[in-house]
Amino acid sequence: MDIKLIITGDGRTAILPCGSVTLKSKRLAAAGTMEVFTPDKTVPLRCGMEARLQVEGTDVFAGYLFTVGSEHGGRTLVAADSMRYLLCKDTKAYLNMTVAEIVQDICGERGLSLGTVEDGGVRLEELTCDQQTLLDIISTAIDESEKLGGGKLTLFDDAGVLRLMREEELDTGLVLTGKNLLSGYTATEEIGEDTYNRVQLVRKNRKTGRREFFVKEDAASIERWGVLQYSENVLQNTPDGEIEARLESILQQKNRAVRGLTLQGAGDIRCRAGFLVGAEIPEAEISGRYRIMSAEHRFRSGGYTMKLVCEAVE
Repeated sequence: MDIKLIITGDGRTAILPCGSVTLKSKRLAAAGTMEVFTPDKTVPLRCGMEARLQVEGTDVFAGYLFTVGSEHGGRTLVAADSMRYLLCKDTKAYLNMTVAEIVQDICGERGLSLGTVEDGGVRLEELTCDQQTLLDIISTAIDESEKLGGGKLTLFDDAGVLRLMREEELDTGLVLTGKNLLSGYTATEEIGEDTYNRVQLVRKNRKTGRREFFVKEDAASIERWGVLQYSENVLQNTPDGEIEARLESILQQKNRAVRGLTLQGAGDIRCRAGFLVGAEIPEAEISGRYRIMSAEHRFRSGGYTMKLVCEAVE
């Protein structure tokens, strides 16, 4: 496999030999990173230089050096992609804007390269975030849009260019099985963190100052799991119809057991956090589409492997 590590900075470009490479990414949770061990100690390196990884002539990672370490036999370099620059905290207030417009505003302000920008067609009446990371602000906007029926969106770094895309456009078309890529798996089902069967929205009445409670629940799953309640406040001027639609949307999204799947096997660079893959494991009665929540790709002298942490697309 042809792998090239390209370092650019201080008026020069150098191609360094790679002893090992590890790429990591998480969906809407962290910057993508690349850790490389190179036996080269001759090329001057510093933090802030551009680092690019090519596999078979295609750019698969682009970012900047954040760590330059020297050790016996070479150097270990750690680079982060442009999502790293969304991890600084800020205070933002947006009125009647879409997720796309919010992403365009933040990326424009930070000078980040932005490519494809898709949207769910939903305008957020008000979004105020105080001292949160820019990535958390964008994630909150995406979550709010989804609750209002805007579908699932994902922001990711595509070799140096940020893209905001609808999830259905991120299907790799791959079906992973024990006959092609997989060497191991772990399947789970849990209701511990993001499962709710009772949704409560609270609105403060403008005239009386009292709180009004709006509730929607699923009796069947309450019988199975007990009461798992989700609660949040809504704006005072939120109409009843919008509250009802929000209740229905949140309950539909949250009222399910989360089916997780960790996959290990031969690597395929198309498997990135936020993208979709299929899995077929007859012995475990696993069949369907899965959302990649985190991905780790390892390039070593002995070959190329990956580990994917996924959740089922319901």
